[in-house]
Amino acid sequence: MSAYLVPALILLLEVGLPFGLFVPGGDSLLLTLGVLAGEGRLALFPLLPLLFLGAFAGHALGYGVGRRLGARVRKRFPEELLRRGERFLGRFGPSALLVAPFLPGLRTLIPLLFGALGYPLLPYLLLTALGSLLWTQSLVLLAFFLGQRVPAWLLFLGLLLLALLPLVRRGKGQP
Repeated sequence: MSAYLVPALILLLEVGLPFGLFVPGGDSLLLTLGVLAGEGRLALFPLLPLLFLGAFAGHALGYGVGRRLGARVRKRFPEELLRRGERFLGRFGPSALLVAPFLPGLRTLIPLLFGALGYPLLPYLLLTALGSLLWTQSLVLLAFFLGQRVPAWLLFLGLLLLALLPLVRRGKGQP
């Protein structure tokens, strides 16, 4: 059962707490779990519901932390990441909650900002539930079906490259 609970906990920590920016996981974790499920090493049930619950609980926790800390949230993040998050919120508004889970860094920052800005809780929970569902299920199922058709070594090479992408972007000065 820990093969299912630990990934959900990783998602909760990555999304829900400010140090989540430094917790590896997210997209590469979901894709790897999908490949493992496609190979029959993990079952989609309970994997999919637990991953959704981990991501959703993380987003709810992030909102709560942002709500409680308010303006102090701004002091905890690099200024450029805050500007990026504010531009993102200004551009997408509440629908940012549907897109943010797919974007490393912003998936941690956006819940904190929504909480700090005092966004109403019920609409936040509804939108973040949908965003968490779309993110976790789509990536796992994509890798699940690809894993049945593409050689495992090629998928893992792609996952490795995906995991290294944020490091390459940071090296080029991009957030």
